[in-house]
Amino acid sequence: MRFTRIRLENWKNFLEVDVPLQRRVFVVGPNASGKSNLLDAFRFLRDVADPEGGLQRAVQTKRGGVSQLRSLHARRYPNVAVDVGVDLENGLEWNYRLEFKQDNRGRPIVQRELVRHGTRVIRDRPDDEDKKDTTRLTQTHMEQVSANKEFRQLTAFFSRIKYLHIVPQLVRDPKRS
Repeated sequence: MRFTRIRLENWKNFLEVDVPLQRRVFVVGPNASGKSNLLDAFRFLRDVADPEGGLQRAVQTKRGGVSQLRSLHARRYPNVAVDVGVDLENGLEWNYRLEFKQDNRGRPIVQRELVRHGTRVIRDRPDDEDKKDTTRLTQTHMEQVSANKEFRQLTAFFSRIKYLHIVPQLVRDPKRS
């Protein structure tokens, strides 16, 4: 199981970035170039999929709200989006897109949640039920056990994401660890 690509829109210091991912990826660059912000998008997906987390906790508690996540350059387009491709080693690629903005009370609100398996669309929100009850858009279907049955293996994959900050000196000289 692995990520095959990540696309971010208005995420922290990225107005837009689309990165194809190989089996092994090294993220290198100068200080303050966005390495940690890129990696935080993966942790964000984990936090959304976490049964004790969800969208509200992932945005509000862990990242200080939508205004802290949204790129300062995103003046005309207020939505923040994380869009990933995932290969779960069964032949068909999964795609998950979560797009959100904040409402008048500062809460993150789902603007679009799209789950595809190959060419088949599993979930595309907001749907008619969401339009009748907009409070539903305060949660993703990713975080709802009753709604994610068809793509629960993707949710499980996201919830197992771990972030290890490896000290470069240990990579160069493993004997030091």
